[in-house]
Amino acid sequence: MAPMLAVMREKFMKYWSDYSIFLSCAAVLDPCIKFKFLGYAYSKLYDGDDALQRINLVKTTMTSLFNEYGSGVHVNENIATSASSSTCGLGAFSDYGQYVESTSSHEERSKLELYLAEPAKRLNENVNILDFWSKSAARYPQLARMARDILAVPVSSVASESAFSLSKKVITPNRNSLKPKTVEALMCLQDWYRCKLQKKEDNKRKAEVVALDNDEDSSSDEE
Repeated sequence: MAPMLAVMREKFMKYWSDYSIFLSCAAVLDPCIKFKFLGYAYSKLYDGDDALQRINLVKTTMTSLFNEYGSGVHVNENIATSASSSTCGLGAFSDYGQYVESTSSHEERSKLELYLAEPAKRLNENVNILDFWSKSAARYPQLARMARDILAVPVSSVASESAFSLSKKVITPNRNSLKPKTVEALMCLQDWYRCKLQKKEDNKRKAEVVALDNDEDSSSDEE
């Protein structure tokens, strides 16, 4: 089995190297995980320097993705706006709002930083991630859009590959001119027929189990 396992490991590492960053970004969007648990998991898988390098890569990727979804809304934006509106009519101090805006650049924090700064929820807490981001859309609009897109990506391509493999069996070289609706009808009919056979097989097994139980009860009554 050793040669087979070596081939399996090589293929796994190929896919893992391509998708581990993306899966890590999806994990960061889980309020129970974030970077704390991600750092813990990487420390179990890799050496210290390698784990730190991978964490930094995930952080860089998250920041880049966040910037792609638009510049973050900053913490002091509302403060500056309220300060500007509250100083109207103060005469010599009417430019105070502009001063606040010009001096708050060093204190600005993006919504991504705010989300990561919040304490993570308990690891065993029952949290519906999609519901969490749906409710947090008002606080973190860019992150909510990121979560909607990233968490919708299937973890595995097995389902789509299975569909293509099945269609290859239906569309043979002798039947390659079938129309799409005909192919869809054939695949649905095949799936329905397979399901019907499976149900019939399950009912047969249940009947055999019931018959066996009845035979045992009858034997015990006779004794």
